[in-house]
Amino acid sequence: MKQQLTLLEAPPDWRIDERTKEIGRRGLAQARAALQSHSPANLPSPTPSDDIPRAA
Repeated sequence: MKQQLTLLEAPPDWRIDERTKEIGRRGLAQARAALQSHSPANLPSPTPSDDIPRAA
């Protein structure tokens, strides 16, 4: 593959302004923190239920 396609420059009205980008970055950081705080390592281990058959 010797040639690479040239990316087109987006029209100015399609670009996201810095304020919107920052809001998005903060939202992603909050989502990542929420996911991290609810990772399986932070949850109590489930107790086996009596109604689930167990392998012999």
